[in-house]
Amino acid sequence: MPVYILRSVCASLTVILLAGCASTGAPVQAGKLQFYRGQVSPEGDHWVMALCYSRQNRVLTDPEGALAARYSEQQPYPGLPIYMELEASERAEVRRVRLAGGDSRACAAELDGIRLRVAGTDPAWDADLSGDRLEVRDQARLMRLGFRVEERTSRSASEPVWFGRMKAPAGGEHKVELSLEQSGCRDSLGIWYGLTVVMRLDGRLYKGCGRYGDLARQALAGRYGSSLVSEAGPVHTLVLELTPDGAAQLTEDYHDGQPAIVRTGSWRWLPSRKLMLHFLQRDDQAEQQVRLFHRRPDGTLVQEGRRSESEGPRLRLSRE
Repeated sequence: MPVYILRSVCASLTVILLAGCASTGAPVQAGKLQFYRGQVSPEGDHWVMALCYSRQNRVLTDPEGALAARYSEQQPYPGLPIYMELEASERAEVRRVRLAGGDSRACAAELDGIRLRVAGTDPAWDADLSGDRLEVRDQARLMRLGFRVEERTSRSASEPVWFGRMKAPAGGEHKVELSLEQSGCRDSLGIWYGLTVVMRLDGRLYKGCGRYGDLARQALAGRYGSSLVSEAGPVHTLVLELTPDGAAQLTEDYHDGQPAIVRTGSWRWLPSRKLMLHFLQRDDQAEQQVRLFHRRPDGTLVQEGRRSESEGPRLRLSRE
């Protein structure tokens, strides 16, 4: 199976399990950070990332050496691109590497609807956290359990801890506790993850690695545009801005001397793998409007259905 999913010991499972951990992580610095994922390679004194679902490359700097450290460990040959998930400042300075290892196929693993995926191999286990639901799969005991969990903050650190319990069919109950550490963890195939995980299930200790999910939702934030130009100049311009916190703004300008139309609202990445825009205001006046887009492999957003006869059957927005 491709290295971008968590490695599984049993072929019957569709997740990949992760191996034991080594303390190689770095603390996260404060400030507004942007999430990026794609293929990273060195270029002179900086780094270039070919972004997933995009025709663009992002030029990155590495003032703290976090990216260089992960790259030097993972590279099979100098200069070859390596898949990474990372966070960088608004000036594209790398502050934290979330995952390092894999090739271009890693872009296909987006873990939609999964907040956190964790796994280990001694014993073989894995779990997915989605909202307040934690599904645990213990391969050694052929057991699959679904918990409703409560999130708290550990006493010794600011990292989250999840607790849950459920009744057992034969009487009694199952108990689970899952905690994270911001330290590096490496699986048996050498993929590096930025989270170390410890889980206690019914008194048993499980260790492994973890990665954050909902990758499409995180990577979709940004600016998209479409422009129709004639010999006389711009005729129709659309700019869509999606923020990481779920806000959306669509600015439409017909270049006819009238003010541009500005719609504001929210956006969601749906389980159907479509982008939904829900606009609540037009030029500060109440207006309800919903639009659906699908995403092409190059990152272009294509609207479902027809907007108007004059604009043609499909509205396409390219990432800027």
